[in-house]
Amino acid sequence: MAGGLKGKVAVVTGAGGGVGSVITKRLASEGCKVVLIGRNIEKLNKAAKEAGDKKNTLTFAADITKEAEVLSAMEQTISSFDRVDILVNNAGTINDPVAFHEMTDDKWNELVDTNLIGTFQMTKAAIPIMMKQKSGSIVNISSVLGIRSIPNVPLAVYGTTKAGVIMFTKSIAVEYGPHGIRSNCICPSTIRSSLIEPYLQDENAKRMLESAFPLRRVGEPDDIAGAVSYLCSDDAKWVTGTVLMVDGGITAKQ
Repeated sequence: MAGGLKGKVAVVTGAGGGVGSVITKRLASEGCKVVLIGRNIEKLNKAAKEAGDKKNTLTFAADITKEAEVLSAMEQTISSFDRVDILVNNAGTINDPVAFHEMTDDKWNELVDTNLIGTFQMTKAAIPIMMKQKSGSIVNISSVLGIRSIPNVPLAVYGTTKAGVIMFTKSIAVEYGPHGIRSNCICPSTIRSSLIEPYLQDENAKRMLESAFPLRRVGEPDDIAGAVSYLCSDDAKWVTGTVLMVDGGITAKQ
């Protein structure tokens, strides 16, 4: 169990999704009060129920790209729990691989809005609260595609937004470190989800996919949740501005 998380207030975006719900559950198990933000209230309520103690969870259906909705969620968080110690910018979206020149404006706007603007809006709302407290931990979820491009998998705009998340993480770490605020970033590779489950059901596809990784398996949502828990904990109190690869060793190999 990570140290120093008991009683802390954590805000998690994209909390109704596969990885977000597991992050929520992990932080709740470490003793955090957790605020779940996402677009689908049913998924959020389900994730909150799985996380356990009802009086220590709050759910808000909000569009994180809209400043008014973000500020409203933060105000209600303060009203209920008095503080914000942790922000996990987990919400993100990806498109089907498509050649860059064939992308429509609305497709790339959706990627930029969710992956970058949403992260900006949440962080902007949390920072004044954390500055007042003189402490806080921000964890952004990027991707290995923010660091490298994969041949034959055209995801130029998605990769660019995730690279932006990495640079944003470092900039916030430097700018707000003097206020006791830490900012770190996790770069996952392939994580088990509904998107890749069909490949894992096919033995040949599964073997091919897993053989790409030195650790010979795809990631699990728990692998990301464990990294989030560490970065938010007192064990990482001198860790900021860092990019943690949670990728089964694939970037070391390639």
